[in-house]
Amino acid sequence: MENNLNKNPSAEQQFAVAESYKTIRTNLQFMLAQTPGCKIVTISSPKAGDGKTTNAINVAIAFSQLGKKVLLIDADLRRSSVCKKLKLENNAGLSGVLAGFAAADEVIISVSHSFDVMPAGTTPPNPSEMLASTAMEKLLDSLRMVYDYIILDTPPVGVVSDPLVIAPKTDGIVVILKQGVTRHDDVTKVLDNLELTGIRILGVVLNCTDTPEKYYEYKHSDR
Repeated sequence: MENNLNKNPSAEQQFAVAESYKTIRTNLQFMLAQTPGCKIVTISSPKAGDGKTTNAINVAIAFSQLGKKVLLIDADLRRSSVCKKLKLENNAGLSGVLAGFAAADEVIISVSHSFDVMPAGTTPPNPSEMLASTAMEKLLDSLRMVYDYIILDTPPVGVVSDPLVIAPKTDGIVVILKQGVTRHDDVTKVLDNLELTGIRILGVVLNCTDTPEKYYEYKHSDR
């Protein structure tokens, strides 16, 4: 899977970006066709700066534009950026839900009628343990009943173990690479670790240039 990104995209480039995300969406639909009910996808990358968050946002939006009910969870409890990129509040979120301080429906933000976001919330002292907890498993089980697709933006899998503990609770992982930046050794190490832990690799997305500042079309609305 491949997308073409540019910092200041022209109308032609914006069209190409939209089409590339539709292709990624279609590929994921085929990969997950045998998965009943809600599909949950983990998104990560070997290193920070590979464009994983932008891709997570755009993949979620692409599915929502099919009329599917989609939730994007910022599961990067160490260095969250989903809310910053979408200009949303991050006062409460996933960490608070897992700690028992809030209910999921209290922290979820409605971006459009079919696209919701769960912020990361306050940075906890034990992110890996929280993501590996039974509370996280129960949360995903309950959210499966509400959404058609759930996309999780996680920390870089080549840097911390968080994606390795959360991805087994999902239907698979998509790895984001950045052309000219991601090294072959990093890719090999990440793929080997994923295979050793038995995590299903749904695909690899190559970012061809820098990440754009704008996102594949979405509308914000109050919940």
